[in-house]
Amino acid sequence: MDKIMVVSCEKVKKVYKVTLEDSPLYPDGKGGQLGDRGTIGNNNILSVEKNCVFLDGEVQLGENDLYIDFDRRKDIEVQHTAQHLFSALAYNKYSLNTVGFRMAEEYSTVDLDSKDLTEEVIKEIEKMVNDAIKISIPVETSIVKKEEAMTIEGLRKTVSEKVTGDVRIVTIGELDTNACGGFHVSNSCQLQIFKILSWEKIKGNYTRFYYVAGERALEDYYDKNKLVGELCRTLSCRENEINIMLDKVISDKKSAELELRSITQKYAEILAKDLMNNSENINGMKLVFYPENSMISNFLPKYIDLSEYILIFGESGQFTVTSKKINCKDYFDFLKTTEEVRGGGNESRVNFKGDLSEDLVFQQLKVYLSKL
Repeated sequence: MDKIMVVSCEKVKKVYKVTLEDSPLYPDGKGGQLGDRGTIGNNNILSVEKNCVFLDGEVQLGENDLYIDFDRRKDIEVQHTAQHLFSALAYNKYSLNTVGFRMAEEYSTVDLDSKDLTEEVIKEIEKMVNDAIKISIPVETSIVKKEEAMTIEGLRKTVSEKVTGDVRIVTIGELDTNACGGFHVSNSCQLQIFKILSWEKIKGNYTRFYYVAGERALEDYYDKNKLVGELCRTLSCRENEINIMLDKVISDKKSAELELRSITQKYAEILAKDLMNNSENINGMKLVFYPENSMISNFLPKYIDLSEYILIFGESGQFTVTSKKINCKDYFDFLKTTEEVRGGGNESRVNFKGDLSEDLVFQQLKVYLSKL
């Protein structure tokens, strides 16, 4: 347990902004990396900025206990070093430049400056990273003056003119030399395993890679292996038969949906006749009400003669009125004079919703018809 000096503490919305003296905490987002977490006093660190943190509770001014989550730091070291290795090997063999990096809690992303990478190339880069992990390459760091850093040959990315002060150089054997102030492991073997989860083309003609390394990769393997097992049990098949069985399930589902649609349409035709036979006559207008929003109600306008009948259907505050006998938009405007509703449509059909019961909507339509 270390000590930290709290200079100020103020409540900002539901959290507390705390200014620190000589903070050893790594800020969120710096160099694309995750920031530190832990506690100050008995309060959890929610986020970190330069010489400032946000806590979930108030802390006293002056000296306080500081706990840094070093297990989290270890994970960050692994993910960050994996990025260096991936970027280096992509550059060394395929001249691909890293134009973006972001670390998240579950995975990290790297953007390479190409949109035309084949699956074979991607698989080869992933293999090269794992081969480098296997042979235990030392990862070394050194601090040099900016002037010296500007003259180092072989830097994967030149040091920006905006950088001030000393520069931290991270070297992975003969594979990579790059300026970086983030966390890193001391040997490539600590990465354990590297796995590209997926990739996609993004704006700017770049390809974004989603990856995990170390314990994250092992956990990902465990979760996916468990998922495969569950699929095999559900589909009653072996691993190599999953795709075949899924295709069959999808095909059966489509067939069942088509059959259901056909049956529903035939039922709607029969139901429409019954509804028209039992319609209410209001001021010479024939009114049909069906209290559902379903596939059946969606078919009803096809089988109810809208030139002779007014159809209203719906439930749970969402309704539709359709007819060629009245101006449906006028009814909606009438309804708005007494109820809080929103929606829209045209003269022959209006969809609307609000805090309305089926009985209220039906009664209000009867009131409107009685005034015509």
